[in-house]
Amino acid sequence: MRTKILLLFCLFALCVTATSDPTDPPTTAQQLIINGQLDTNAGPNDIEAYVDGHYVYVEFHRDFGAVSITLYDPNGLTIYNDVVNTAIQQLVAIPITALNEGIYTIVLENAFGYADGEFQR
Repeated sequence: MRTKILLLFCLFALCVTATSDPTDPPTTAQQLIINGQLDTNAGPNDIEAYVDGHYVYVEFHRDFGAVSITLYDPNGLTIYNDVVNTAIQQLVAIPITALNEGIYTIVLENAFGYADGEFQR
């Protein structure tokens, strides 16, 4: 019985290791919860955003067309805005080195929807 449990545990660990994606966020990253959708057919994991070190990363796992990315400071002022073509650029790195402490908001918009999330610096 003990051998079977150990064998099952080893198989589970192997499966988890084999299915991890090399583009997954680093384990030290602060994952951002993104609320909303840029497309009615989008799944919950089609957009990932996380903070790691001095950058906010936004990763698109499908083509959403032209997406506007705006970052707001704790006072609601725009501190970053860019439009990316997600057919070409799937990963966006936004530098946040000079930001003060506080809660920041990231907003993603395209012709079909809106999504946002918050992170603390």
